[in-house]
Amino acid sequence: MNAFRLVTLAGAMALLQACASLPSPRADVDAVLKASGLDAQLDLLKKPLKTEKMDGPLAMIPDEWIAMVNTTIADTLKPELIRAELKQNLEKNLSNGELNDVQKFYESETGHHVVAIESGHVDKTAPSYGGSNDRTTLDALAKATGAGKAVSILAEHGLNDAVDIAFRNGCFGLDKVPFASMLVGVVKKAELASLRQSVNTGVRSQYARLLPAEQSAYLDFARSGAGQKFFAARTGVISNAAQQAGDALNAPLGQRIREICTQAGK
Repeated sequence: MNAFRLVTLAGAMALLQACASLPSPRADVDAVLKASGLDAQLDLLKKPLKTEKMDGPLAMIPDEWIAMVNTTIADTLKPELIRAELKQNLEKNLSNGELNDVQKFYESETGHHVVAIESGHVDKTAPSYGGSNDRTTLDALAKATGAGKAVSILAEHGLNDAVDIAFRNGCFGLDKVPFASMLVGVVKKAELASLRQSVNTGVRSQYARLLPAEQSAYLDFARSGAGQKFFAARTGVISNAAQQAGDALNAPLGQRIREICTQAGK
C-alpha cells in the first residue's frame, strides 16, 4: 500500500514537473498595442502642426497651407509599418510577463484614463489636478514616457521644409519682405523654439488632468522594468518613423506648395 502511494506521488510530481516545463502561451502583443492606444496616437501624429496663425512673416501663411503640410505629413507616414515594427520590437525585447504587465496596466482604470488623455479623447475643460504645483512629476512623466518627441520631430521638419520652399518660390509675398531671407531664418528659429515649448507644455497639461494618485501610478509603471522596456520600444520606433517621414517630406511638399503658389499667383 505504501509502495503504491509512493508510486502515485512520484507520478504526480513527474506530471507537475512536465507541465511546469511546458512553454507558456505567448502574450497577445496586438492586445497590448490596442490597450495602449497606439492607433489614436498615430492619428495625432498625422497632424503635428496646429492650424492657427503664426507671428512675423510666417503670419502671411494661411491656415489652409498649414493644413496642407499636415496632409502631406499624413500621406508620408506609414502607420501599418510602424505598428508592425513596434510589434516585432516588443515580441523580441519583452518577456511574456512584461507584456502581460503592460497590458494589465493599460486595462486598469488608471490606464484607461491615461489612454483617453494621450489620445486627445478627454474634455479639455475638465479640471487639472497636478498643475504647476506638481511640475516635477509632470516633467518626470513626459521624460519617462517619451511623450511628444515624435510630434516635435515631424512638426519641426514640416515647418522648416515648408517655409524654406515657400520662400524659394516667392509664395505669399515672402520674397518682397525687406531682408526676408535673414528675417525668415530668425523668425523660423524662434518658431521652432516656441513649437518645442508648446509641445512640452501640451504634454504637461494633459498629464495634469490625471489625479495625483493616477500620476503616481503611471510614473511607477513607466519606471518599472516592463514600463521602461515598453516606452523605450514605443518611443524609439515611432520617433524613427517620424524622422524618416520628415526626411521624405521635401519632395511632396515642394510639389504641393508650388501648385498652391501657381494657382494663387504667388
